[in-house]
Amino acid sequence: MICETFASRTARLGRANGFDGLRLALALGIATFHSFTIATGGTDGMPPALQAAGRLILPAFFAISGYLVSASLARCATVREFLILRLLRIMPALCVVVSASALLLGPMLTDLPLRLYFGDPGLPVYFRNIVMQFHFALPGLFMTNPRPFVVNGSLWTLPVETICYGLLAGLAMMLRGRKLLTALSALTLLLLFPLLPFVGLLLAWLPAKELVLAFCGGTLLFLCARRVPYSAPAGVVSLCGAFLLACDPAMMGWASILLSYGTIWLAMRRIPAALTRADYSYGVYLTAYPLEQAWMRLCPGCGVWWADLLFAMPLAMIAAAVLWHGVEKPLLSRKHEIIARMAFPPARTASLRD
Repeated sequence: MICETFASRTARLGRANGFDGLRLALALGIATFHSFTIATGGTDGMPPALQAAGRLILPAFFAISGYLVSASLARCATVREFLILRLLRIMPALCVVVSASALLLGPMLTDLPLRLYFGDPGLPVYFRNIVMQFHFALPGLFMTNPRPFVVNGSLWTLPVETICYGLLAGLAMMLRGRKLLTALSALTLLLLFPLLPFVGLLLAWLPAKELVLAFCGGTLLFLCARRVPYSAPAGVVSLCGAFLLACDPAMMGWASILLSYGTIWLAMRRIPAALTRADYSYGVYLTAYPLEQAWMRLCPGCGVWWADLLFAMPLAMIAAAVLWHGVEKPLLSRKHEIIARMAFPPARTASLRD
């Protein structure tokens, strides 16, 4: 019997895969985790097993991103086309959420008079989040919450993901096939074993290395998809092993690499094609945190995590639907037109596979 590989599984499932469903589940998981930290101010009261599970959610997101983004790069004619597509996926919804937080949520819930709120120099600084210079505070907002001043704690991961896109695009411009695979494998090993002093200094600028490792894991799985078997036992072992490693925060780098296989294995489960027509995960990820903070501001006496979640989650799903159908999907449906209108000399994308 011929063993099914990740590549053959992808070709057989087509759009009826679980990537969008798993991303939405992860976004809901992050919102649940945040509801606890927002209501209590931290994770001290959370059982250690739940803390370990919570540490795996963002790496799982990045593993999926590495796999899907690599597939996108392989389909693109140029690296610049790839980068434009990444901007179209990230920036429009981010602009809307940052602007709505600063111009609607802030004025509604700030403890300052509106005149002082709009005159505060901190207000324009918040818009730097649009260009990936994350800034958590708005004037007078959420000052007495258990997590004070943090308007949207989810935004800090976006610069990390942008760095991952840039690293992949830069390597793809210079290398192809096995050389690209070797370079990404070397980067992964250097992040796991920064033994030499100069290596540690060379990579010290990289933030959240466990997330970069998860992204590299997803990318390597795509590059080797024709040879890596799609195995249920391996997927279960991968997920269980990652959970055990995540119980020790110092082992998160290894947990991220091990998690990559199990995450992509889960994402390749067959689901009804009708469930793949909308991707609300990014909208939930962007909007749940400020909505949970808003509940703590409006109802400080009801500051239990499950009440926070029950308030914020339906609103986040509605906001995500509005963002998807009103902003993200219309722009993505015109992506080829947008790229065609941008005149630039082509810079061919190196082949990602042998």
